[in-house]
Amino acid sequence: ISDLEFECNSMISHTQDLEAEVKSLRQSVAGLESEKAELCKKLEQNSSTISELQSENEEFETSLKEVKERARLMNNEKCNLLSRLENANKDIEASHAEISKLSSKSEETKEELRVIIHERDSLSKKSQDFSSRISDLEFERNSVIS
Repeated sequence: ISDLEFECNSMISHTQDLEAEVKSLRQSVAGLESEKAELCKKLEQNSSTISELQSENEEFETSLKEVKERARLMNNEKCNLLSRLENANKDIEASHAEISKLSSKSEETKEELRVIIHERDSLSKKSQDFSSRISDLEFERNSVIS
């Protein structure tokens, strides 16, 4: 009987050890399930954050495309304006050359006009001298006739 009692006590002790181990394992499982629940919650939050970030990224990509397109259009406009400016500068240079030619011709014309005015004044003086001479000759003729 004492062997049976010892064995029984030994089994009871082993059963108690097993029950304690089961209790400990259940606590560990409960802790792991709690940790799993927290991780699932974090995973859900991260999934939501990833979705939001993907949406923001799509918006950013769209904005970036729009900005690139505006930059391309502005660059084209800049090239067009530079081309127009170059053409305007060429026109201005041609105008300056034409103005210089006209200015030179104007000086020549002014000189010719001075010469013509001088000749006119000289001819006018000669005309007055001839008129005076004709008057004198008429007066002499009239004197001789009388």
